[in-house]
This record gives sequence, structure tokens and C-alpha cells, in this order.
Amino acid sequence: MLNSADSPTFSWNFGARWEDIDMPDLFSHVTFPGATRRGFEPLDPVGFRTDLSFRLPLEDAGIGPFFLEWAGTISHASGSSRKVVQPTGSSFDLAAGQPAGGSISLAKATDLMGATAAGMIHFTDSSGDDAGIMAFAHSPAGSGNAVTQFATSGTQSGAAFLALVTSGNTPSAAAYAAFADDRGLFFQALGDFDGSVVRSTIEQRANHFDQTLLLGASLDLGNGWTITPRLGPTYRSSRQDTVFRTEVDIAESIVSGAAIPAIGYHEKVELSADYYGVVSGFSAERPVAENVRLQINFSAGVAHYRARLDNRATSIFPEADITFSSIKQRRSGGTFLADVSAAMIFLSHENLSVKFEAGTSFLADVPIYRSGTLGTDDTQSYYLVVGLEHRF
Repeated sequence: MLNSADSPTFSWNFGARWEDIDMPDLFSHVTFPGATRRGFEPLDPVGFRTDLSFRLPLEDAGIGPFFLEWAGTISHASGSSRKVVQPTGSSFDLAAGQPAGGSISLAKATDLMGATAAGMIHFTDSSGDDAGIMAFAHSPAGSGNAVTQFATSGTQSGAAFLALVTSGNTPSAAAYAAFADDRGLFFQALGDFDGSVVRSTIEQRANHFDQTLLLGASLDLGNGWTITPRLGPTYRSSRQDTVFRTEVDIAESIVSGAAIPAIGYHEKVELSADYYGVVSGFSAERPVAENVRLQINFSAGVAHYRARLDNRATSIFPEADITFSSIKQRRSGGTFLADVSAAMIFLSHENLSVKFEAGTSFLADVPIYRSGTLGTDDTQSYYLVVGLEHRF
């Protein structure tokens, strides 16, 4: 027989969410010390999920033993990983993209007389504008003798950078130079790198928003089980941001000198998609003890999606960052989605119940970034929530 809830019902759930987020192809065109995924801890994004729903019986409107139910979900998950690399050897480079022509000449020397560093850079940017810097630094042997200095020179579409660090205490010396424009970045270092490190971070954030309007009815099977089929339109949105940043933290030699700004690379990948479709499913519920009910939920559907990619790469430079790559792409198609969950419902009051629920959601086409191209892949998330349900 068919049953209909004889009163409106409002429910609210809140809990944790684990996200299976794909990692975009980051820094695929970048070389720097530690430029591999190895060393980064798995991100394993974790966050929260909250659900709201309202059920309105339609029997009083003369439509029959049906109900209309609106359900909405908001969820957020995030994760991050960091890596610090100490450069080895006497030189290293950092390069991204394909900057216009430039030349760098660095030198350093240490002996019983002290430490010396020198550098020269000449750079012509993509517009034909050029810049040049020359510098020399010397620290006599002895404690407290040290030099830290840097200089920048801007062009129409880029800039040049040169830094020298010397210390007579060790003695030690190092020279650093870089140029960047709207086509890329090149950085070179030579000397003693004690204290200087390359810091890299990856951060991910994912936000999801769902809305579904369902028409359903409850069917009492007579053996303790109640089946509630549902059908209706759904809208879902997905937003995923991934940010990668790597920069050279140059160690100053002294108390007497300028703090040298970081030089590095920053990339942000923004992926988003909207889904418009239809879902159908059912809930199966039965008592398992006094004032305790078991509920199993399943739904599946099809949807049309529209996906977007916005990828931006930037050189981290003193005074102003320089953007050298920006990609925007669009994609659309059809997809499949499904949700499964199980819950224990405790009737704590005549009109109030408490629910503990665990479930998983599957989406067949979530936007991903591979080899400079917007694509799609399936993803799965997991959640654990506690909720309240009130009958008016």
C-alpha cells in the first residue's frame, strides 16, 4: 500500500567529507631543484559536508499520496603539501617557460684573504626592450665582514635581477641572477648555498554545491520494510583550485645588508563544472530495535555538464610578479552520477529524530588538467554525518 508522510518534514545533516581529487599536471614545463612529485606528501583533501532537505506532502492538495522534496548539499575539502630542498653542488638553475634572450655571467672566489662574488646580466625582453646589471662584492677574512646586496632593472615586459652574498667569516660567496618576461623565467645561482633553500608548496581546495527537487511516495511492503522511490531534476556544481608555488629563499650573510626577495614560480589551476540532469532512486527503511530504524539510500542519474579551465603561470619577482602563461578552455558532454548511503535513525522524541549516516558519491566526468588540455575523469568522495529530522 502507498503511504504519505502526513506532515512537512525538515532535516539537517553535518559532518566530514573525504575527497578523491585529481592532481593537475603542475610545473610540467618547469625545472628546479626537487622538481618531481617525490617528496610531496599525499594531499588527501578533507573537509566538511552539510545537507538540508524539506519534504512537503501533496495529499492535501488533491494530487494523491505523493510528496515533493527539496534537498541541497554544500561541501568543502582542502589539503596541502610542502617540500624544502637544500641545493647541492656549486650551482643550480630554475627555469619556466621560454623567456626571451639573455646572458648571465657569475663568478665567486674564496681564499685566505676573504670572499669575492661578481655578476653581470644582460637581458632583452619579448618587446625588444633591454636591461643590464653589473655588481661586485668583497668581504675581507674575519668575523663580521660580510656583504649582502641585490639590484633589479625593469623592462617593458619583464625585469632583470642580480644578488651577491659574501662572508669573510667562513669565508663563503654566492651570486644569483635572473631575468623574466611575458614568455618565461630563468634563474641561475653559483657559489656556497649554506642556508639557501628552495621551498615548494601545493595546495588544493574543492567546493561542491548540489540541489535536487524530487517527487516521491512511500510504499509499505507489509514485512517491516518501507520503500520510497523518488524522481526529479538535479543541479550540481564543482569548483577545484590547485596552487603550486616554488621559490628560492636566498640566505643573507649578515646583519648589515638588504633582505633579498624571493625569486620563483607560481601556478594556479582553476577547474569548474556545472551539471544539469535527472536522478531517480529510493530509500529502504525498517525498524531494527525499539525507536531505532535502519535506512539505505541509493540514487543514480544522468546529466549534461559544462566544464571550464583557467590556468595561469607567473614568475615571482621583486617589486612585481610577471605573468607569462594563461590558458582558458571549455568542454561539455554527458555524464553519469550515483550516491549510496546507510543510516541509523534514533527516534528521540515524538517529532524529532537523530540520524548517523555514512555514504559515498560518484561522478563520472569531473574536469582535470593534463598536458595543457582540459579533460575529464571519474571521482569519488566519502562522507560521515550526523543529523536531525523534525516533523511539524
